[in-house]
Amino acid sequence: MLFVVALLFVSCLILAFCLTGSILSVRRLKNIVEDLQNKNNSLILRDEHFALIELISHLGSWEIFIDQKTVSWSDELYKIYGIEDLSLVPDEIISEQIIAPEYRQKVVKELNFAITNKTTFAVEYQIIQPSGIRKYVLGQGRYIEKENKLIGTVQDITELKQAVLKLKINESLLREAEIVSHSGSWEWLDDKEFLLWSDEMYNIHGFLPHSVFVNDIFYQTLIHEDDLSRVLTEFKQARATRASFKINYRIVRPSGEIRHVLSAAEYKRIGLNDNYAYVGNTQDVTELREAQVLLEEKMLALNRSNEDLEQFAYVASHDLQEPLRKIQAFGERLKNQFSKDLEPEAIDYIDRMRKAAERMRALIEDLLAFSKATRDKRNFVKIGLKTVVEKTLKELDFIIDSKDAQVEVLLEHEVFGIESQLIQLFQNLIANSLKFTEPGVAPKIQITGAYLTGSEINRVECNQNQNYCVVEVTDNGIGFDEEDADEIFDIFHRLHSRAAYEGTGIGLAICKKIADNHSGFIFAEGMRNQGATFKVILPVKQTN
Repeated sequence: MLFVVALLFVSCLILAFCLTGSILSVRRLKNIVEDLQNKNNSLILRDEHFALIELISHLGSWEIFIDQKTVSWSDELYKIYGIEDLSLVPDEIISEQIIAPEYRQKVVKELNFAITNKTTFAVEYQIIQPSGIRKYVLGQGRYIEKENKLIGTVQDITELKQAVLKLKINESLLREAEIVSHSGSWEWLDDKEFLLWSDEMYNIHGFLPHSVFVNDIFYQTLIHEDDLSRVLTEFKQARATRASFKINYRIVRPSGEIRHVLSAAEYKRIGLNDNYAYVGNTQDVTELREAQVLLEEKMLALNRSNEDLEQFAYVASHDLQEPLRKIQAFGERLKNQFSKDLEPEAIDYIDRMRKAAERMRALIEDLLAFSKATRDKRNFVKIGLKTVVEKTLKELDFIIDSKDAQVEVLLEHEVFGIESQLIQLFQNLIANSLKFTEPGVAPKIQITGAYLTGSEINRVECNQNQNYCVVEVTDNGIGFDEEDADEIFDIFHRLHSRAAYEGTGIGLAICKKIADNHSGFIFAEGMRNQGATFKVILPVKQTN
């Protein structure tokens, strides 16, 4: 009996020990499972992060197991290769076919070199997607000897390559532009002895590109001795305040040839580490300078010639007045004293002679007025245009009354001008409106004004940003054909015969000359038998 009890007791102890061990084993297994789950979650999270990094950087990964001859791609590599079917199982043949034919040998060579030498590799090449689109990629990898495999990445660098290509094209265009414009670029970093020159800078100064070391001391030897002091002074003043500068000076090439150049530069920040430099441009302006000098010489000669012609016209016209006065005076005496003894035909000849002399006198007076308008360039003063027109109307009051004309003046504007010339201008315009009318029709003339900017006037002659006073003289006269609008301002140009309307054809030419003297413009609008409008555009203020 005691044996049985003892046996039962021992069995219970063994069972308790086994149960305890089982519980501990279960607990250990549970801990192992939890640990594996945590590691698995960490791996999943890491894979997600890696996939996101691949997506952002356009970077795909791959593995090639050499013994098994199998290949694996990441999802991003499928996208880079342009393959939408992610179920496609890649192999060595597919991988090689994606590479552009002209790059396959190069890529295979790099891979074999990595395997043979158990090392890394990096190679740029092109791929061809199934759609036919080419891409630039950068392949990098390493041989893993323990597993006898290659692992690597493929990064899409197409945008980078295109940017580099554009940069090279832009640099090429810049070099060509510098050659065409004879303009070189340069850079002088703070605290650096040397200057960086473009190829054209060397050409401008008579050197082969990069054939000499350029610093400030060397460059001073290239500046013409008569300009050196001035250039150094202007540059030092600009550098003291880090200001921009623009300097004209001469350089002397190694051959002894002298060239004119224009250098301009700005002080600016370059790079990432607070580096500053003068970045500039130097242009060879020798031909431009020579053309400018030649033009100035021709302008001086032309001005002298014009002055001589104007003086000749003035003197000649003035001297012709006296013979004409004698012709008129003696003709008048001949008619008054001997008309009884002369045949009617002879009296007719005398009348024609006197009328011709009168026309000649009027022509000379208009030529004198035109010459005076050309030579008279006095100082400008502020003038009220209404006052100018009122003075003009007083000069024409007789003809205004005789023709029963109506003149309406709506002009409360001021400009800087020469009063005597403006009176002459409005006198000619109003006289034209009074003269060129239909018989029996009373002239109606309206004079108005407005302040407008050049952009509002919408004529190419006007400065878009300048303020103008636009005066319009409108009448109900006989008008003119539109094609004659420009020609009527030519000297001696007439639209009608002398028998129909008297005149010399100089009046509107004088108006144009006076408008020119005021840096202004005049033009006309009209239609035959429907009146005309003359527009005078004068700057409100005169500028040099």
